[in-house]
Amino acid sequence: MPPRAGQTTCAALGVLLALHTAGAAAQTPTPTLRGPGISVELSPADGHLLALGDGSRAALAGAARDSIGLWSFDLAPGATPATLDAAQAKRFEWHRRGADGLELVWSDFPGTPAPQARVTASVELRPDSTAAWRIRVEGIAGVAVDQVHYPRLTGIALSRPGLELAVPSWMGQIARDPRRLLAGDSGTGRRLEFVYPGAMSMQLVALSAPTGGLYFASDDSAAFRKSFALWGTRDGQAGFDVVHVLSNPGKSNSYAPAYATIVGTVPGDWFSAVERYRVWGTAQYWARESRLHTGVTPAWLRETGIWEWNRGRSEAVLEPAAALERDAKLPVSVFWHWWHNGPYDTSFPDYLPPREGVSSFVDAVKRAHDAGLHTIVYMNQRLWCTNTPSWTREGAERWAVRERDGSLRLETYNVFNPLPCATMDIATPFWRNKYAGIADTVIQQYGVDGIYMDQAVLSLIDWSADHGHPVGGGNYWMNGFRELARDLRRRNAGRAVGFAGEGGGESWLPDLDAFLTLQVSQERYADPASGWEVIPMFQAAYHPYALTYGTYGSLTLPPYDELWPTEKRPATAMELLDPKYIRQFYLEQARMFVWGMQPTIANFLPNQLTERRHAIDYLERLARLRYGLRPFFLEGTFLRPPAVDAPSSDVLLSRISIYAARLGGPTEAHRTSQDVLASAWRSPDGRVAIALASISEQPAVVRVTLPRGAYGLNASARLVRHDETGTRDLGALGDPSRPIAVSMGGLQAVVLEVRP
Repeated sequence: MPPRAGQTTCAALGVLLALHTAGAAAQTPTPTLRGPGISVELSPADGHLLALGDGSRAALAGAARDSIGLWSFDLAPGATPATLDAAQAKRFEWHRRGADGLELVWSDFPGTPAPQARVTASVELRPDSTAAWRIRVEGIAGVAVDQVHYPRLTGIALSRPGLELAVPSWMGQIARDPRRLLAGDSGTGRRLEFVYPGAMSMQLVALSAPTGGLYFASDDSAAFRKSFALWGTRDGQAGFDVVHVLSNPGKSNSYAPAYATIVGTVPGDWFSAVERYRVWGTAQYWARESRLHTGVTPAWLRETGIWEWNRGRSEAVLEPAAALERDAKLPVSVFWHWWHNGPYDTSFPDYLPPREGVSSFVDAVKRAHDAGLHTIVYMNQRLWCTNTPSWTREGAERWAVRERDGSLRLETYNVFNPLPCATMDIATPFWRNKYAGIADTVIQQYGVDGIYMDQAVLSLIDWSADHGHPVGGGNYWMNGFRELARDLRRRNAGRAVGFAGEGGGESWLPDLDAFLTLQVSQERYADPASGWEVIPMFQAAYHPYALTYGTYGSLTLPPYDELWPTEKRPATAMELLDPKYIRQFYLEQARMFVWGMQPTIANFLPNQLTERRHAIDYLERLARLRYGLRPFFLEGTFLRPPAVDAPSSDVLLSRISIYAARLGGPTEAHRTSQDVLASAWRSPDGRVAIALASISEQPAVVRVTLPRGAYGLNASARLVRHDETGTRDLGALGDPSRPIAVSMGGLQAVVLEVRP
């Protein structure tokens, strides 16, 4: 947590009292660890971080003084004081643990709620220029410690050239100016927290720089609740901590996370950090047991050529999908919203019967199957809207998530009819059975091919003492989802049924077949001026283990649910979008192509085959090229993208989606993008492919420079070009460090395959 204004320190007293086995603090050597590419120096007076470096003289983090110290605790609301921290300890000592480790102990906290507390922390160097940080707290019986902040590191320098902040918020995002981002609007600093498991898809934060970046991670394979936090300070620096959330606060005498926090250095960019994390992440059970990796994802889902994401009755969803499939000559799968009985976002989980009636719905699904289409339908995985008759009739409130004060956790999404929904506790059999029962009807009686489980890749804290799980932190949410997934599979054994979830999340890889990674189109719902840009961190780590798809990318203005208030219906719903925004659609499609996603179009109608033919041609061109090279784009490992010498230009953005800007607010923005996007892939059999997608209508010759090391290629490897005209051999690769000139037509996609 950031320093508290006006807090006094006991640093002077700490210097006098802290003892080392060799003598008094004033004569004590500094606790220091040095290894290849990393150095850690802590204060002999109170244990806070003095310096964290990469082996050079420059420190990347650390401060001469710290008013709180290396750790702090948040106590339950109403406690006085509200926190306990290292600076309040009257006694501090440390000793070495072998050549590469330190142990630090704080004790004696008079005048605090935990006077007998004893805090033991350890730091141990690892061979990859990182250190593992662990903490154990004892003597807190009866003291409701809600959260432990550790390790707490301050004095992080934000002024280094080329510094960038990358966070795997579902797919991933990067801030090119982290100093400005963390300064906040006031310039005095703001705190950002990223929750895992959930919207933080991996346990990784990278403050990257070409010469010495910082790497923050944890090695938790059991999905315990935690947050990674960064905050800015008035002097333009930053702090970092991991916030560990305790189960049943006040009920135990001790607490020790079952995992370590990893802090270290890694030179390079965000991709360098992901490459390091990938080594650990792909060795965990979630990768070994992922449905895509183990081959149990249904074949129709793996072989989907294009997704159509439409909303409404079957004639507005399935019939357009059949038209798209005939035109593209690729397998089309359907992502179907607003099929259900009640209005969207105010009637969950009263989905049945379908709004067009059971007979019409079932007949339409059968006709879709006859046409070769497969369909997954929307069913929110955690919301029960409190205005529904079933809320009272079934006593749903008893099994809803509660806040610390006992109140219901309510969420409201519908801006046209703002009715609240309660979050249901997935750790309870009641909610799991309710959801699975509806799924039985939808899959087994209606014949659909799967379910999109909205908000599945998230986790919450529940304070309900009678739900059969610990209150507060823990990993019960993830365990509850896993039980639901097992039940859904058991009930549908022998059926080629697929289940998808929102966003991306490593912990969900064994349970979901596909992940809706909407960030390729985040400019339609998020302000580009926020300081964040989308990057494919999740795909870079887990592409062969996670099938990703989806975009808000559309050639029309958003639809409006026929069951929402008529008087608020925008007159322009589902009208064709002004062609001036067409490069936004190209950018979204190009991102999906080069980032290895299954192509998707939202709000597709057959008139677009003629009135927006140019755009549909672009979508289908990319989709066909990807489909023919699935060993790379479905099964391949994401490699460091090559550098592409191509111009950049402005992209005019439509900032309108289902809710965004529908009741006022800005409807346009701008983004600068390179005219040619690129990525690189290694197939399971060792071949390498460079994917290029132009979003410019002008032909150009671009120069592609492979990264140093060039993917282990040699000069005799054959270079093969794939595009919409076919495949042709370009001869030997030659010197891998030599730029490759690639001729590209307007709005063309090219894949350069390198065959050993």
